[in-house]
Amino acid sequence: MALRRFYLPPAMVGDAQPEITGSDAGHICRVLRLSTGDTVELFDGTGKGYRARIVSLSPKRVVLEIEETFALLSESPVQLTLAQAMLKDRKMDDLLRPLTELGINGWIPFYAARSVPVASAKGLGARLARWEKISREAVKQCRRGCMPQITPMKDLDAVLATAGEYDLKIIFWEETPRPFVPPEKTARPPQRILILVGPEGGFDADEVRRARANGFLTAGLGPRILRAETAAVAACTLVQYCFGDMGGVVKR
Repeated sequence: MALRRFYLPPAMVGDAQPEITGSDAGHICRVLRLSTGDTVELFDGTGKGYRARIVSLSPKRVVLEIEETFALLSESPVQLTLAQAMLKDRKMDDLLRPLTELGINGWIPFYAARSVPVASAKGLGARLARWEKISREAVKQCRRGCMPQITPMKDLDAVLATAGEYDLKIIFWEETPRPFVPPEKTARPPQRILILVGPEGGFDADEVRRARANGFLTAGLGPRILRAETAAVAACTLVQYCFGDMGGVVKR
């Protein structure tokens, strides 16, 4: 049976006896009922895993001793970043978990012309902390090795300004008649890919024009109109299938 898995901040890896605190400590003691001497698996979000023995425990603190270090090999061969236009209510929270499971490396929330009103700076800070927690829990559940980098809120121009960092850029727009087709085979398949997905009302024509001017390919997701959150999951799945580890259209 697989070992129970918990997050260990990278800064604590070098400690002689790192500790798990907070809700995870309570879960270990009260729910899982693990005991001194039991073994757990840890991950630090940077691609490394650890097997550790419980030295002592209480509902507030679990003291560990790391016995083995190993590489976690569940990351996609492509670095996939999703720039997602802000959605209403808690849709962004619900979206981040499946995106993390699908293997995105980066998540850039941004405001598009048709996004909901801008939140206060305090509200955005709280959202960022919540998104990081959701992503960490998803990494724990799906046995990934690395946590996606979540970027503070941007506007579309700031996202487009980063386009030069990527080998392939795709904006998914419901008014595009043709579905996404992988580019012609090149000597070096894309390693860094940026996807743009719009808000509930979609991108406007000017936003698409600006994206194209910055080197983005325009693509659709079939003949049906998808909800924004469905489109984001479908786009990431499609790109992972074409270039990553979910099928493999492009051979490496």
